Amino acid sequence: MSHIQKIIRYFFHHQFSDELVEKVHQRLLVPDEEGQKDEALKTIWEEIESPELSSEQMDAAFARLQHRLGEPETKIHLRFLRLSHFMRIAAIWFVPLLLLSISLYFYKETITVRNELADVSFVEYYVPSGKRELLTLPDSSKVWLNSGSLLVYPSTFIGDKREVYLAGEGYFDVQKDAEFPFIVKVRGLQVGVLGTKFNLSGYPSADKVTTTLEEGSVKVLLDKVHASYMLKPNEQLIYTPKTEKVELQKVHAVDYSDWKEGGLLFKSCPFDEVMATLERVYDIHIHLQTSIYKNNRLTIHFNKHEQLEKVMMLIREIIPALEYRIEGKEVYILSH
Repeated sequence: MSHIQKIIRYFFHHQFSDELVEKVHQRLLVPDEEGQKDEALKTIWEEIESPELSSEQMDAAFARLQHRLGEPETKIHLRFLRLSHFMRIAAIWFVPLLLLSISLYFYKETITVRNELADVSFVEYYVPSGKRELLTLPDSSKVWLNSGSLLVYPSTFIGDKREVYLAGEGYFDVQKDAEFPFIVKVRGLQVGVLGTKFNLSGYPSADKVTTTLEEGSVKVLLDKVHASYMLKPNEQLIYTPKTEKVELQKVHAVDYSDWKEGGLLFKSCPFDEVMATLERVYDIHIHLQTSIYKNNRLTIHFNKHEQLEKVMMLIREIIPALEYRIEGKEVYILSH
């Protein structure tokens, strides 16, 4: 681990004086060791678990966020939307990490851009389990967010790129602007477009990040392996961060965005991944009391807004030995 990575890791796990916080910020703003800085931030994100936050914990987390960001010469006003009682953040430090990354990026722009930044707010939009929502970005691009997904973006796009950060799954309908490419960052992967429609899935808990192009063209950049891929319509790139494996395949792209209308598609998905998806979609808790089904892979397409009872019944038809019990929002996968 490099010196700068050690600094970042220690910094985000301890409290410091305002003076030292400012010094660390200035160190991070120096335009060198960019890859190591990004890797350190990403590693911290992936290592943190996903606790439920009470309103008191949420207030404390954002108080710490303000302390972490400090008050540099160009003051940033942070505005957080949709902070309701049911909201869950990937971790107490998750949003601070993302927002610091964004602020560092904007700080590196020209003096003019830094002055414009005084009027920019960073918005985080979270969609809880059991819901799907559509939002419109400042450039009029549209994003459908799936259950349990978080999107972070500036209230106004400045500089020469339109960058957003995703944790979860989103379907993007991007407004074309040749002078200002649109970039989505998620888990060590960047998708760059000018104007197109594509689906991007990269939940922090999932093994893979999947990009599926419906219209136009996209360039997928893999930060860690320094590789890039151009996708055409009905092509899909599957990236496994842990092994750095990349798979390219032809698909029927609209099948992979059917979720925004309430559908569900699984293609050779591991049993555990299917259960995790059902938890998000139906806002339930699945208790896996046995591991005997983990080697099963499911390929199945459910109709829009299918009832949970029918979904579980159809899964049992694929895995005849499956035993389960549904009790309200609790589902128990039973051993024999």
